[in-house]
Amino acid sequence: MNWLPTYFEKGLQLSLQEMGSSKMMPYFNMFIFSNIGGVVADHLITKRILSVTRIRKLLNTVGFLVASLAFILLPLFRTSSGAVFCSSVALGFLALGRAGFAVNHMDIAPRYAGIVMGVSNTAGTFAGIIGFVSLAGFLNQQTVE
Repeated sequence: MNWLPTYFEKGLQLSLQEMGSSKMMPYFNMFIFSNIGGVVADHLITKRILSVTRIRKLLNTVGFLVASLAFILLPLFRTSSGAVFCSSVALGFLALGRAGFAVNHMDIAPRYAGIVMGVSNTAGTFAGIIGFVSLAGFLNQQTVE
């Protein structure tokens, strides 16, 4: 997600200025699917169609599998519209997977969910900033230049 604009610009040689508002579509799709995932999960729980555990696993699995396939297929799309479409599918389904894991704090510790979420989200954010973003930037510099 952090490197998607860089991929458009350096990997596909697409000018972000020329892409206009289409470059925001993957992130807008992420917003939409995040909400859809929550509504779907709540509906399945309320109607007792599946257990909470199965719903969490289903949304995680579907979200991450489809997103993985979209990211695997992304290099095949060499046009701006194809890359935007593929990355929109990927980020949308990653957001759908949030309905499977982002609410675990409520399932595990409902009384302290805010505190547990704050601690785990902070730890995850620091790990992402320190590890992945820096490593991806380093690898990008080594391979592109």
